[in-house]
Amino acid sequence: MILAKFTTSIVTLLLLVSPNYAPQAAQHALVVGINQYPPGTDSLKGAVNDARSIEQALRKIQVQQIQVLLDSKATRASVINAWEQMVKQAQPGDTLIFTYAGHGSQQEDAPPLDEEDGKDETLVLYQGILTDDELTDLFAKAGSYQIVFVADSCHSGGMVIREKSFSASPEICRFTTERTSAEAQIPSLPLTTQGDEKEVLQHVTLISAQQSDNQKVCEITADHQAHGALSYFFAQALEGTADGNENSQLERSELERFLRHQVTSQTNRLQDPRLLPRPDDQPVIMLQGRPSKPAPPMASDEFSVAIRVEGGNPPTGLTNVRLVQDQSFDLRFVMTGTKVAVFNRTGDMATQLSSGEGWQPIINKERLLMALETQLDMRLRPVGMTLREGDRVHRRGDVLHFTISPPQDSQLKALTLFNLTGNGQLQFLYPLEKKQHPLTVADFPYELKPIRVVYPFGGDNLVAILCDHPPKELQKLLVGVNRFLSEPSKLLEKVKKLHQQRCQVKQYAFFTKE
Repeated sequence: MILAKFTTSIVTLLLLVSPNYAPQAAQHALVVGINQYPPGTDSLKGAVNDARSIEQALRKIQVQQIQVLLDSKATRASVINAWEQMVKQAQPGDTLIFTYAGHGSQQEDAPPLDEEDGKDETLVLYQGILTDDELTDLFAKAGSYQIVFVADSCHSGGMVIREKSFSASPEICRFTTERTSAEAQIPSLPLTTQGDEKEVLQHVTLISAQQSDNQKVCEITADHQAHGALSYFFAQALEGTADGNENSQLERSELERFLRHQVTSQTNRLQDPRLLPRPDDQPVIMLQGRPSKPAPPMASDEFSVAIRVEGGNPPTGLTNVRLVQDQSFDLRFVMTGTKVAVFNRTGDMATQLSSGEGWQPIINKERLLMALETQLDMRLRPVGMTLREGDRVHRRGDVLHFTISPPQDSQLKALTLFNLTGNGQLQFLYPLEKKQHPLTVADFPYELKPIRVVYPFGGDNLVAILCDHPPKELQKLLVGVNRFLSEPSKLLEKVKKLHQQRCQVKQYAFFTKE
């Protein structure tokens, strides 16, 4: 998203430590979201939704001073003025939260010449831009405050983490190379720093939408609306979902753990957000007015799957589905003759079917994944899952090597492991009685037996559940599935009870084709 070097070089740049954090300090916010740009720049769909969701979440945690700038109100002059007004209103030790959802871009590096790639990264405002050097300077001048900056845009044209198996619809991504003629007439801010490559800001927490400089940030559908994944889950974090230790404040480690897990899962690993500096236990946002012990997330057996059908009509008798006509789908079915191509929410082909067969198991798979996504236990660190071959699209005959590690410093050793194929088959992998698998794994990391890519091709989801003792009832149901997920309601009920013991869930989306 923004700022190639305001996302990478800032690793060296931002060593945020704020030992004087005062829990009673006030919090102030500037929220910017731009969908509609002047003619010549592509519009977005989800940036204003992002801003409104974040504003609503900020009000729930009793942030009193909130400035919201949307679309044509979010000019360079108005954003700078709003920032300066926020700084004037705040007292030393207060927290300043600045969130941006919109286009990012690049331009030739302007003095100070501090960019290794010769490019300054920019926020593209309705009129004018803000460069990474200018942002660093604004933040440096506000050194008496805690600053949390959330940047949900692209910093360069970039590439995706993996190529798509097939694109379901045109992507809306947050990068532009367009410039209005008026921009050249806008003077830059007088800089007092040496630029973002030189300046170390010890009071700033930066949260960006990608780990790497050359990766796109594209919009997703969440709650049946367009959003940026980072902004959507940052709003959830503010509402207390990320508060794992239940102390009514968010530490950088909690934010990093929650955002990385949720964004990578929601985007099928196309996005992987970054928090700088390194995640630690430094509190950065107070959750005032939130319950001290938020209820753990609960799965529901009432999940409905939004499906979009093109080129024909769906089979009769489908359950737990909602037909939609716009881009807010969970699954998209494209009918051509007797064949149906099925796409997921990120535009990857999940599977191919015959026109009247196999729809319900795919819908049931999506419902189960939705339930599993709610089971991140923020009291625990994430399960580690890696694929040696990486996140490219894998071909017939490729051999894949998965490794699973328990959450750091945990005693979760009871492993449940299964795979959900693109066409809705459930393949139970561990523990298998016929292979005399022990119920608990003695030695981690656990290396799954190599998987050879064969039919069915499409989008698979490998699911690992690690608990302090085996969830035997859930395992019994999983073993009893006869290939396809024909009726997942009992499974959903058992998933719903995972939070009653110490369990952590991880799912890894990977993609294959002929």
